[in-house]
Amino acid sequence: MLQFRYEALDRNGATLTGSVDAASETEAARRLSAMGLTPYSLRPVRAGRMFSLQGKRASIRELQLVLQEFTALLEAGVGLVTSLSSLAKSSHHPELTGAFVSMEKAVRRGESFSTALRESGLPVPEYIHQLMHAGEATGRMAEAMRGGLRQFEYDQRVRKEMAGAMIYPAVLVLSGVAAVGIIFLWVVPRFGGLLTQHGADMPALSRWVISTGVWLSAHVGWVLAALVGAGVAIRAVYAMPGVKEKLAEFLIRLPVIGDWVLEAEVGRWASTLSALLEGKVELVRALGLAAASVRFHFLRNRLSAVVKGVKGGMTLSAALREHRALNPTGYDLVAVGEASGELPKLLSALAGLYETTGRDRMKRLLQLVEPLAIIVIGAVVGVIMTAIILAITSVNDVPL
Repeated sequence: MLQFRYEALDRNGATLTGSVDAASETEAARRLSAMGLTPYSLRPVRAGRMFSLQGKRASIRELQLVLQEFTALLEAGVGLVTSLSSLAKSSHHPELTGAFVSMEKAVRRGESFSTALRESGLPVPEYIHQLMHAGEATGRMAEAMRGGLRQFEYDQRVRKEMAGAMIYPAVLVLSGVAAVGIIFLWVVPRFGGLLTQHGADMPALSRWVISTGVWLSAHVGWVLAALVGAGVAIRAVYAMPGVKEKLAEFLIRLPVIGDWVLEAEVGRWASTLSALLEGKVELVRALGLAAASVRFHFLRNRLSAVVKGVKGGMTLSAALREHRALNPTGYDLVAVGEASGELPKLLSALAGLYETTGRDRMKRLLQLVEPLAIIVIGAVVGVIMTAIILAITSVNDVPL
């Protein structure tokens, strides 16, 4: 038996990748067709490929791909055990195939799939576990998993957009710091002789700039060690529990950035709640799970109070309005969703609205950061050059 890596389209037109065991390429294509997949690329897997994967953990994207393949198999009518067995023998990352091996064994022992998924250790969000539990109860496991994957991909997309938006300002700032550092280390120290011979005749700004450059050049090793140590310390502090939440809550107090970060978080909450309700998770339970996924402490408290209000008999829109958890547009969409019986769809629309608004805010933020960074860097370099020119002119002043 050979192992073939494939790229194929499922019945919904989605692209899937994975592997299948077969004696030949023709048989592999036949097996994929039986699973409802249309392959457009088939190639044998080399033996050394799996060995190269042993040294690293599976990425989130690899996890999403294998779950998409699992969902496609279920949607094609393939049995649960057969689907698990197929992915357990696939050429995906060993960490993922090992998890499917354990899930297959658990299901064969008679355990529910939701229990097997939780015990497998796959790093999926909590709402996917809840969706699988609801999907088993309603007989709609494929639909529940598809909804969970849509939300999982939405979460990752929001994180990538936020991280990507920070890259550009970071590059600008680091470039400016590097330029100033080069000037201090290699340009300014060349004027150290002027400081020694004519320091008393120089302006205070010139003395400060040249003495700083000379000191940095003489202690460059210590300065680099201090910077590396500071970076390690910041990373260690950032990894501590609760620090990310405090940083996020600090960001929401900032102009422009705060509104963007907060709307992105509310959009994630609305999208998560929509996925849970579409998966037939009952409202109060879905509200509790969606609230628990929120990172901001104050917003999580408000949404938890919303859960209590709904338990007490209030409508969701009224509870959200009372605890000021959304903006007026959000209240209106939720109220319309409750009145029409299409709450999941309206929550999904609300998430999309917040996502679009967040992109617009991100563009405005980037438009502000670029000129601001250029002005600050230009001002610092200008001060250094002015100090050097003043030093030169003060030394060369000839009395009349």
